[in-house]
Amino acid sequence: MSRRRTFAALTALWAALSLTGCGKSGANRPLTILVSVEANTLDPHFATSTIEWTILMNVQEPLVARADDMRGVPALAERWEVDASQKVWTFHLRKGVKFTNGEPLDARAVRYTFERMRDKKLRTRITVPGRIALERVEEVDAHTVRLHTRTPIAIVPVWLVNAFILPPKYYAATPLKEVLSKPVGTGPYKVAEWVKDGHIRMEANGEWWKGRPKIPAVVWRPVPEASARLAELEAGGADLVTNITSDQANLIARQKKGFKIFSVQGGRRVYIGIRTDWRVFGDVRVRRALNHAVNFELIAKKFLVGHGTRMASVVLPPNANPDVKPYAYDPAKAKALLAEAGLKDADGDGVLEANGQPLRLKLDVPSARYLQGMEISEAVAADLRAVGIHVEVQPLEWSVFLSNRRKKILSPLYLHGFSSAFNEETDLGVLRPSLFANLTAWNHPLFVASYRDLRTAFGAEARKKLSYDLQALIRDEAPWIFLWNQYDFFAGSARVEWKPRADERIFVPAIQMKEAKPAT
Repeated sequence: MSRRRTFAALTALWAALSLTGCGKSGANRPLTILVSVEANTLDPHFATSTIEWTILMNVQEPLVARADDMRGVPALAERWEVDASQKVWTFHLRKGVKFTNGEPLDARAVRYTFERMRDKKLRTRITVPGRIALERVEEVDAHTVRLHTRTPIAIVPVWLVNAFILPPKYYAATPLKEVLSKPVGTGPYKVAEWVKDGHIRMEANGEWWKGRPKIPAVVWRPVPEASARLAELEAGGADLVTNITSDQANLIARQKKGFKIFSVQGGRRVYIGIRTDWRVFGDVRVRRALNHAVNFELIAKKFLVGHGTRMASVVLPPNANPDVKPYAYDPAKAKALLAEAGLKDADGDGVLEANGQPLRLKLDVPSARYLQGMEISEAVAADLRAVGIHVEVQPLEWSVFLSNRRKKILSPLYLHGFSSAFNEETDLGVLRPSLFANLTAWNHPLFVASYRDLRTAFGAEARKKLSYDLQALIRDEAPWIFLWNQYDFFAGSARVEWKPRADERIFVPAIQMKEAKPAT
C-alpha cells in the first residue's frame, strides 16, 4: 500500500474509532457498517443506487416490500387485489401507523407520494409511475387507496418495492435540498446525521409499528478500499464490511479467528455495456465477436476464486431460459466475425481499422464499486486487444461515473451492474431503450414490442414464452459483453449474526447483535 493510501486508511480508522466509541460495551456502541461508495441522495424519488436504497429501506417503507427470500410481502399495505379489468389495484393500508414526524399514514400520503413522483417541475428519477402505467390515484377512504393504470400491468406489486411512502406535509413544506439529506418515513430507523463523505448515523424509531428495533443506533461509512475496510474491522472500528473479494473472504475464513464471513449468490448482473451508437458497435457481428473474445472462465479462476459462472442473457434463475447458453470463449471465431464485418489490420500493428480509423477506445470502470471490477476489466481489455481492438481501462470515481451516466457521456464500453427484483420482467427491463441507466442505445423493434406484450400478460405460460423469446433475442443481439451474476461476500465481527440478502441490501432489523465479551 502506498504512503498516501496508508495515511488515508489510518486517518479513516482514527475517525472510525472516535465515532463508534471503540472499547465501549456491545450494548452501547452503535452497529458500524462500512460500504464501498457514498450515497448521493436520500430522497427516494432521486435515488438510483443500491447504497441509497439500502439506507432508505431502513427509514421509509413501501406498500409492498421485498422479503429476505425476495418474495413480495405486505408492508404498509396489509393486502391488495386487482379488479376484473386488470387496471384497478386496491390497497388496504395498515391502521395506526405514523411517520416519525407525527403525520399519519393514510390514503392522502399515498396519493401525494405518487403525485410527487410525477411532478414535472421536480424532474424526479424514479420510474415507478411509468412502469405501472399509472393513470391516477384514488383515495377511497382514509385507509383504502386505488391505483388506476392505463393498461393492464401484471406485476404492479413488484414495481412498488422502491415506492417509499412519504409524509405529505413535511415533503411539501421542506426545501428539496434539505429533504435529500433528512428523509422522513415510517420505518425502523431515523436519520440523525449525515456528514457528506464521512458517515450516516441512524437511530431506532421507538414507535415503529413492528416494535422498537433491538439495535439502537447504526453508523454507515463509505471506505472505498476493501483492504482499508477490513483493517478497520480487525481494529474494532467496524462490525460489518461489505463488498470484499472472494480471495479476501477465503483468507479471513482460514486465518482470522474471531471474524465471520457471510456470502450469498447475489442478484447483480455485472456486464460491459456496448454503446451500439459508436462506430462499428452497431454491427451485431462485432458485438458477438467481443463476447467470444472474453475468457471468462480464466477470469473467474484468477480473480473470483472460482465463484460464479458466465451469464447467458439478462434474466436470473429460476426464470432464465435453459436453452440460452453463454458465449463460449473462442478468439478464432471472434477474429472471423470481425473480418466478416470488414475490419482489417491495415498497418500490421495488431490494431484493427474501420474506414481507415484504428479501433482504439476506452472502457469506463467505476472504481471500488463492483467486486474485482478493475481486475476483471483489465482482463477483458487484454482479451479484446488480443483480437485487434485496443481498449484502455479508464477508472472513474463512483460519483463521476454516475454523473457521466446521467449525461450519457460514458465511453463506448463501460462496466456496469444492474441489481434484480427477481422477476423476469424487471430483469429484462434493464434493456428498455427509455431506461436512463441503459446507455447501449440498442433499440430492437421486436424487443420493444414483445416487452410491451410481457408487461400486460397475466397468464403464467404466456409470460414464460415471451420472456424466453426475449432472452434468446438479447443473447443473439449482444448489446452487452455478458460477464457474471455477482457472488457477494461480507465480513463481520464475532458479535454479528446475519444472513445476507440476494439483492445486496442490508435491512438492519434482520441483524442480531451479541454482547461483546470483556477483555481478559
